[in-house]
Amino acid sequence: MMEREATLQIDLCNEIGRLRDVVVHRPGAEIARMTQHHLDLLLFDDILSPREAELEHALMTNILEGAGARVYELLDLLTRALERAPVVERRELLARVCAVEGVLQLEEPLFEWAAAPLAAGLVAGIYWSDLPGAPASLSRLRSNLYDPFAVALNPLPNLMFMRDPCVAVGRQLVVCSMARAARAREPLLVRFALRWGLPSGFGPAITALVDERERSQHRVTLEGGDVLVPSCEFVLIGCSERSSPQGIERFAHDVLFPNLPQLARVYAVLMPAKRSLMHLDTILTQIDRALFLGHGPLVAGPRALPVARLERERPPALVDGASVLDVLRDELGPEVALVPCGGEEPVQQEREQWTDGANAVCVAPGRIVLYSRNTATIAALRDHGFAERRLSVVHSPEQRAELIADGMQRPRAVFSFSGSELSRARGGGRCLTMPLRRDPIDV
Repeated sequence: MMEREATLQIDLCNEIGRLRDVVVHRPGAEIARMTQHHLDLLLFDDILSPREAELEHALMTNILEGAGARVYELLDLLTRALERAPVVERRELLARVCAVEGVLQLEEPLFEWAAAPLAAGLVAGIYWSDLPGAPASLSRLRSNLYDPFAVALNPLPNLMFMRDPCVAVGRQLVVCSMARAARAREPLLVRFALRWGLPSGFGPAITALVDERERSQHRVTLEGGDVLVPSCEFVLIGCSERSSPQGIERFAHDVLFPNLPQLARVYAVLMPAKRSLMHLDTILTQIDRALFLGHGPLVAGPRALPVARLERERPPALVDGASVLDVLRDELGPEVALVPCGGEEPVQQEREQWTDGANAVCVAPGRIVLYSRNTATIAALRDHGFAERRLSVVHSPEQRAELIADGMQRPRAVFSFSGSELSRARGGGRCLTMPLRRDPIDV
């Protein structure tokens, strides 16, 4: 992780340029504090092994750094922000967190905590036993009766999916509006951490899409996993289980069009509200200049999802008869191709879409990070010239560095690692990363 001071500016107008600055969050105590009783509440399908998840995440971070990116750990940024921020800003953060979580009585006790334990508690959760001086409340009485662990503030196990709470577009950061209450705290923490915890010289525009009251009243939701930015001339957004039509229209007309003069069109991919398809990047990611990785049945062909087009000063309209792949070819050229997640076999396509085979993240054009368990997808990538470089915890740091350096020298490479534990949480390399700066793509 990068700890030295450095100037940082937001600059993101593509999905594949050399990755320079990125934020991640390593899974920690918030994973260990989950039980099977929390699964529905916290949006998980199963409880994870904390140690395995941490090791897998560390491998991914190793790849990002080895490829030349500066990697910022969210918990470190949050701790630094709580140390640096003016008192009034720290108090405002706690007021917002406690309001969102319905525990207003915790604001004063938490304000007395030091930065490091406060940052840890805001992420990993807080038990009532950690707050012996907190005032009596009905919430506490009920929790003590029915919750065997008496949780005052739930953990945030989804925070490792850093793609979703904020999205960088052009030269600004947009704070997203989460669809589920379990994740409502995340944008508050991420915005505070990035504003006050990043290196000196960081000066982007940070825009909140909505406030929490408006989110709940008007269903204005948008999550970063639904936002794909192939260029600053057109953007794709998944209208999904997590990003609402209202949120997409607000994002397009109030944020994107006013701030990106070259932006001509925003496309909304109209997706069914299904957990397996919770974000657009569960079925589509860009992996090279004219190459995408995607779930073929929904991106191209007779079952392809419909697409709507949004333009300045015009009402949204369906793109008649066009698939996502058709739209990409219209925008980027007829040479655009799709690598099928899971290959050509329908059973493998379904299996590997579920295990994040379409959810790759680029560290440079044609160099991607993907879970090694998606073997049929990796075989399809080989057919398109990708050399696999598989990294493991059994490799020494020197061996890993050699593998990464070798892959970066090749025209196309897939850096793979196990991901068996992380994939059970329903997110891949793109979900786990929040890029802040990429190099422009040479035309």
